[in-house]
Amino acid sequence: MELRHLKTFAAAAERGSFTRAAEALELTQAAVSQQVAALEKGLSAQLFQRQGRGVQLTEPGRKLYAYARQILDLVDEASRQVGETEEELCGVLRIATSTVPSEWLLPELLAEFRNRWPQVRESLVVSDSRLATAAVEAGEADVGFVGELPRSSTLHAQAVAEDELVLVVGAEHPLAGKGTTTLKQLCREALIVREPGSGSRRCVERALEEHGISPADLNIAMEVNSNDAIRAAVEQGVGVAFFSQRAIRKEGNIATIKVRGFRPRRQLYLIRNPDRNPTPPARQFLAFVKEWRSAHFAKRRRSANK
Repeated sequence: MELRHLKTFAAAAERGSFTRAAEALELTQAAVSQQVAALEKGLSAQLFQRQGRGVQLTEPGRKLYAYARQILDLVDEASRQVGETEEELCGVLRIATSTVPSEWLLPELLAEFRNRWPQVRESLVVSDSRLATAAVEAGEADVGFVGELPRSSTLHAQAVAEDELVLVVGAEHPLAGKGTTTLKQLCREALIVREPGSGSRRCVERALEEHGISPADLNIAMEVNSNDAIRAAVEQGVGVAFFSQRAIRKEGNIATIKVRGFRPRRQLYLIRNPDRNPTPPARQFLAFVKEWRSAHFAKRRRSANK
């Protein structure tokens, strides 16, 4: 049993595909197949089952993967201890995210993560919470960031940050000079909202429902799947909209309005599929986010106690 065979086997198990494993290891698909076949011959066991275009571990394969991962992690640890650096971690980290995390949370996280592991390449797909969740569930992304707790029971979700949504209007809007409004007045305003799969839209709807206001009570003038497009429409006076407080830019012709007695808040979640073996970049990123989250919440507690 050779170490390179275990590395190839683990790459195929983590990606569910010989083709993706070949791309990550810079090998041909034939080389990956040959190395896996060599392992299977040496162990007298079938390690993978073909499943559509991908592969899935058999029971012997799952047992071997647990040992292989321990061995490869120990080799990595030994390499670091004798002088090699964490910069040798490489590969692709696939992230699916909704809009708001992509605008302020992920830039901060990825900047620090890249400083530590510059050889990792991030592939980022921005959509809405529903589509980002589906991508993680299907294995099209290693991790996801969403603004709504996934309904799927197969996914693991961890709250990593809090987000508050605030009402914004154009600089020339009558409310801009007042600074405050009421829920009754809000129901009369032309409201611009995100698409139905958006976590921010669901957050606002749930908060309104707690005040006895249903979506049917609102004057929805436009549905848009882009925050930039909504921001531009608000600036032009098309309507008003709810925005993440952290995503509001200082520049631009918009004003923030307080809605008396109404503060929709939500958690932003890091999601992953526990049924899929994480790739080395994904595993390191999950550990990094856990560390970042602990430091972030500790900082918030210190600020709150001042």
